[in-house]
Amino acid sequence: MPRARPAILVHFRFLLALMLGAYALINVLLFVLAPLTAGWPTWAVTGLAVPPMVVGMVHLVIPLARRMPQP
Repeated sequence: MPRARPAILVHFRFLLALMLGAYALINVLLFVLAPLTAGWPTWAVTGLAVPPMVVGMVHLVIPLARRMPQP
């Protein structure tokens, strides 16, 4: 069972990297979209932010998180 601990740490670091990357990406997107979407309902702003968020996660955040050095 000694291998389980490093695997858990690797998954935890990957999860942490994804969370930080998603947080940064959504804040940048909302900052850029804010002038365009002033006064819009929340569902409309979310609908506009989701497609670039998915593209950014798939092509930027997840590949960068996978390239992190292993412990």
